[in-house]
Amino acid sequence: MRNTKVRRLTTLLVLLIVFGLSLSACAAPVAAPSTGETGAAATSADAAMGAEIVVGVPAGFDRLDPNVTTFSRVGNITMHMTDPLVWQQEPGVYVPGLATEWEVNADATEYRFKLRDDVTFHDGTPFNAEAVKFTFDRIVDPETQAQSAFSAIGPYKETEIVNDYEIIVRFNTGYAPFLDSLSGTNLVPVSPTAQQRVGNEDWGITEFVGTGPFMFDSMILNQEIVLVRNPDYNWGPEWLGQTGPANVEKLIYKFIEEPATRTAALETGEIDFMDQTPEIDFPNLEANPDIVTVQMPQPGSGWALMFNHQKFPTSELEVRRAMQLAMDRQGMIDTVYNGFGTPACGPLTSVVFCYDASLCSMYPTNLDEANKVLEDAGWVDSNGDGIREKDGQPLVIGHYYRADAGNSNAEAAFLKDNMAKIGMDVELNGLSRSGYFDAVRSGQHNTQGWWETGTDPDMVRTFFHSSNAGGGTNRNNYINADMDRMIDEAAAQPDPAARCELYSEIQKKVKDEAIMEFWADPVILYAHSGKLSDVVYYLGGNTPYFYTAKITE
Repeated sequence: MRNTKVRRLTTLLVLLIVFGLSLSACAAPVAAPSTGETGAAATSADAAMGAEIVVGVPAGFDRLDPNVTTFSRVGNITMHMTDPLVWQQEPGVYVPGLATEWEVNADATEYRFKLRDDVTFHDGTPFNAEAVKFTFDRIVDPETQAQSAFSAIGPYKETEIVNDYEIIVRFNTGYAPFLDSLSGTNLVPVSPTAQQRVGNEDWGITEFVGTGPFMFDSMILNQEIVLVRNPDYNWGPEWLGQTGPANVEKLIYKFIEEPATRTAALETGEIDFMDQTPEIDFPNLEANPDIVTVQMPQPGSGWALMFNHQKFPTSELEVRRAMQLAMDRQGMIDTVYNGFGTPACGPLTSVVFCYDASLCSMYPTNLDEANKVLEDAGWVDSNGDGIREKDGQPLVIGHYYRADAGNSNAEAAFLKDNMAKIGMDVELNGLSRSGYFDAVRSGQHNTQGWWETGTDPDMVRTFFHSSNAGGGTNRNNYINADMDRMIDEAAAQPDPAARCELYSEIQKKVKDEAIMEFWADPVILYAHSGKLSDVVYYLGGNTPYFYTAKITE
C-alpha cells in the first residue's frame, strides 16, 4: 500500500456541483463538469509531469468507436483522444470546442458552425468541415450500425459544407438537444483519412485517430489500452484553464472485471483510479487515509429492465404491468447495490432536466394488485406448482444478461426470486458479451437489463423511438407512432418549460404502458490514490477526464 498519508475532507466544489445538478432538474439541461472528493489530493507543485496514470475499469466492450458503441466506458476512454465540437461548461452553458461559434435558427432545424482552422488529427489530417460531415454521415449510414450515437444525432438530415471551416447541420424536425449531444462522447469527429484507410472492421481495434490530448498507442482487447500524450495539442479546452499538452505522459486503462480484484489493485497501488467502485467496498475505501473517494448522483437513466414487446408473454400489457407492480425496488437496492441509490420512478434519474417526480406515485409496489392483474388476464396456477399458465402455456420470462459483467448475476437472481412471488418463472440466460449482444439485438429476450448515462431528457429517444427498434438501442422493440411524434415534438421545442411539459407526458405514457421497469437511480462511485489530483468529472460525473490530472511519484 502506498505510504502517503492524506487528510480527509469534503471539497466544497462537489457540494456546489451536486446542488447545481439538483437545481438543474428544474432549470436547465444537465451536462456539467463536477469535481468533488473525500480525502486529500496531491498538490500540483509536486506532480510528476512525465508520469503515467493507470485507470482500472470493468472489462468488456466491443471496440474503441464512440460513433458506434453502446458502451459508456468506450466514450470515457475515447474522449481523451478526441474533442467535441462544443463543451458544456455548466448545465446549459456551451463553450467552444472544435467549433468557435454557432447559430441556431428559430425552430432548431438548422445549426451553423464555424470551426477552428488550426487543428490536426493525430495522423496529420487537417480537421475541417469535411471531417465533421464524414463523421455525422457515417453515424447515420445503416452499414455502420451505430447504436448510442444514432440516438444522439436525432432526426439528422444532412450536413452542408459552406467552406473548409464552416458547416450547416440540418434536421428533418427541430432538434433542441443537439448542442447537448455534441458536448458528449458520441458525436466527436474522427479522422476520415484514417477511418477509411483502416475500414469499419478494424477501426477501434487496431487504430483510432482523433484530435485530442492523448493518442492511441496500443490495445490488447479487454486487457489493456495505452494512450500517450499528444505533444502538439494546443487547442483547449480553454474553460479548464489549460490549453497545451496533457500533464502526464501516458494514460493506461487496465480491464479488471472482478470487483474485489479491482479494489485490491487500487489498495496495492497497481492502479491509480478505479471506475465503477464496488458498493460493498466503498465504506472501507472511505476509511482508508491513502484513498480519495468520490460520490455523486448519476445523471441518465438508472438500473432498469427492458421488456421485449414483440415476444410473448411480455407482449401482453398485463404481464408487464404485473412485473411493474411486483418489483421490490428498495429490496433490489439493499440486496444488489449494497444500499446505494434510490428507488427509480421513471426513465430519467432525479438529477436530469425535466425529471417528473409525480411518476413516483404511479404503480407503486403492490403484490396483491400484481396477482390480481394476472388473474384477471387469465393467468392462473391450475396445477398448484407455483407457476401460472394460460391456454396451456406457462408464464415463463426469458431474461438475458451478461454473466461476465458487474451486478448482472445478482440482478438476475433477485428478479427471479421477486417474480416467483406472483407465479412467474424467470428463466435465466447468462451469456458472455458477444453471445449476449447477438441474442438481445436479434430479439431473443423477453427481458434484459439496461443502464444509460445521459444529460438531456431526449435520451428517451434511445429506449422508445421506433427508429431505434429492431436491433438498435430500443430493445423494448416498442413501435408506437404516437410516442415517436411525442419524442420528436419534445426535441423540437426550444422553450425549456414547454419541453418539460412534453417530456412529462412521455414519462407518464411510459409508466402507463409499462414499456420498461425502472429499478434504481444509481450513485456514481469513484476512488483513487491520494497521489492523483485534478481529475475533472465531466457530464455530471459520468466521464472522468484526465487531461488536467496530475500525479506525484
